[in-house]
Amino acid sequence: MTGSHWNGKRAVVCGATAGLGRAFAIELARQRVEHLTLVARSSDTLQALRSELLERFASLDVLCLTADLCVKEPLQRAVEPLIQAGHRVDLVIQAVGQSDRGRLVDLSSQRLHELIGVNVLSSLHAVQCFHPLMRKEGGNIVLVGSLASLFAPRFLGGYAIAKHGLAALAQQARLELAEDQIHVLLACPGPIARQDSGTRYDQHARADKLPEAARQPGGGAKIRGLEPQRLVREILQAAAAKQPLMIRPRKAQWLHWLSALSCSLGDRLLRKNSG
Repeated sequence: MTGSHWNGKRAVVCGATAGLGRAFAIELARQRVEHLTLVARSSDTLQALRSELLERFASLDVLCLTADLCVKEPLQRAVEPLIQAGHRVDLVIQAVGQSDRGRLVDLSSQRLHELIGVNVLSSLHAVQCFHPLMRKEGGNIVLVGSLASLFAPRFLGGYAIAKHGLAALAQQARLELAEDQIHVLLACPGPIARQDSGTRYDQHARADKLPEAARQPGGGAKIRGLEPQRLVREILQAAAAKQPLMIRPRKAQWLHWLSALSCSLGDRLLRKNSG
């Protein structure tokens, strides 16, 4: 893909060693970025991914930063030498996140704090720490949210609360960083196709006596899991096109618009089409 918008650009991927973050790292390498900075908590998995990428894309320049994005200071220390060296990036992708299941009446304040840390503070710290590296007049930040950034179906525990916070952060960042002509995209995908889709919430279901449907992807939402590599390609296209919001699957856009017009109608549709 030598004609890609990201060909020759410099990118950062936070949460690069698993899930969508890993898919973003592979896709950006495939689209021939010049330099790729990978950020994750585990040095071993970072180095393994770096080796895999260099084996497939020999000309790629890859830097690994080991940091937990939920805590600002270590990330800031890791980024500071890059700032001092005048390193510049065109794209920052923040893909760190964590889902949940449970009834609202059973949600503990500790669990909600954890989810806000992983889903909101990680993005705040990524914006704050990498902003000094962003190229003015053309830089892009992608924050990976969820359909739960737009809707709050039953039995998602504190996940939708945290992802709604991320949506607010994305809008505020988009408005403020526009002064530097840095664009911010909030990507809101539905459930991702994965091997453990039907079992990863079994523990939550047993503990909170949740209905069977709540264990399924999207809390039982009646939508097919999204293929990761296709999804990241579409997100990168949306970022290149300076879109402020991307919703997948596309049919969820209708629920978003209808919910904005009528809360009661939106609630009825959510109740009908989710667990």
